Amino acid sequence: MVASFIIDFRNSKPHGHEEKSMRIQVSPCGHFFQNEDGAPFFYLADTVWMLFNKLKVHEARQLFEDRAKKGFTVIQSVIFRDLFTPNTANAYGITPFATEKDMYAVRMNPEWMDHVETLTSIAGEYGLTMGILPTWGDKWNEHSNSAGPVIMDMESARDYGKYLSDRLAQCDNVIWILGGDSPSQSQVYADTVTAMAEGIRSGGSGSRLMSFHPSGSGSSDIFHTAPWLDFNAIQTSHSKPNIPGYTYIERLYSKRLAKPCIDMEPNYEGSPMFIMGRREGRPPFTAVFSAYDVRKSFYRTILAGAAGMTYGCEPIRQLHRKGDRIHIFDYYDMPTWEESLSAPGSSQFSMFVNLLKERSYFTRVPAQEIFVPFRSHGAWPDHMATGLDFAGQQNTDPVSHISVARCSEGNYAIAYLPVRQVLTLDTSVLKGDKIEVLLFDPEGCKLTSKFVRTNTGRLTIVPERDLDTLLVVDSA
Repeated sequence: MVASFIIDFRNSKPHGHEEKSMRIQVSPCGHFFQNEDGAPFFYLADTVWMLFNKLKVHEARQLFEDRAKKGFTVIQSVIFRDLFTPNTANAYGITPFATEKDMYAVRMNPEWMDHVETLTSIAGEYGLTMGILPTWGDKWNEHSNSAGPVIMDMESARDYGKYLSDRLAQCDNVIWILGGDSPSQSQVYADTVTAMAEGIRSGGSGSRLMSFHPSGSGSSDIFHTAPWLDFNAIQTSHSKPNIPGYTYIERLYSKRLAKPCIDMEPNYEGSPMFIMGRREGRPPFTAVFSAYDVRKSFYRTILAGAAGMTYGCEPIRQLHRKGDRIHIFDYYDMPTWEESLSAPGSSQFSMFVNLLKERSYFTRVPAQEIFVPFRSHGAWPDHMATGLDFAGQQNTDPVSHISVARCSEGNYAIAYLPVRQVLTLDTSVLKGDKIEVLLFDPEGCKLTSKFVRTNTGRLTIVPERDLDTLLVVDSA
């Protein structure tokens, strides 16, 4: 019976989570992250852009504790961000800049930075790395979704980057993320970002990893060859479900200069879909992204070669409280950030991270070539197979697309099926005469079935679940 195989992985911490103070590095192969001792570091981030603006110390501890228990390793936040009004005060009434003159001179308020340093240090107590944006894009780019104004040019951006780098030099748990949801549409913008990166590199935390957070449907690959860019990021954003982020990851993974890549802003759980918005004729309810939407992005980009992924939950990214002005989605009755800590998607990642770390982590490679299209199964004679070339079975439909990875040493293969369908894998790439097959429920975080078979070179599966299934095949 299948029930006899059910093992619950919900809220289990990925192995190595207890390591609290180690700086993160790029692995020798260029596609993964690791700790200083060489242990795998899986980049599993939560998006809390307004952390330094809106949370007091005790509230930040509440959020950090919850995320650490669920296996998150990174919290992404912005040093300061003004959603509606320039120079917005934090929860203690302290503004990023003491005066308007200081704002245009980009001279940070030391009291503001004291709060930033305090929360960054506290995050380290929970084993969390801070992915810190020096500023949102509205402060260096006119094309943004926040209050502005543009206050930075190349010179001030370089000075600002060095100031932050020195100010947080004692915090080992920092990754720098430039950008802030704004496109680099001109050379001036790109030069300003580069100057900020150079400023950070020249300061006390210049050895920390650095990346770039792009605008919607964008990629950091415009800076791919820049020496300051340690890893790539894409943003598949929130316009609609089933955006094929795995194709962007596949392209970045295949670049000759290898760098880790992640989807830094996929569909946010609980976020309304841009495609609906305030459109005329829309239904009397708000279509929001579910945990299922998030899982599809998570599993498919990881198996396509990503070194991790950033989770987001809309009320948490803006730390919404009842009575707050809602950013962008003011037509939606948004839950509070505290209520949203228990959004189901946030508990559905650690199972997969554990499964990856229990196996040979750094030998994982994308392996779409071992997916066997439906017509080559040989289930019917050619004259009966006419018309059976469905898009889903050819793996070209982004709704049903199956992503596959394998161990380059022949120890395992992994496939994610977003919907119930036929899957055949070429298992001749696996060592040994026997294979052990494990089927997991990604929603319930459970192993639901396992069995051993002779390795004939082909494995065909039709999962029992109607929705997504994770398949792991180990060489036995």
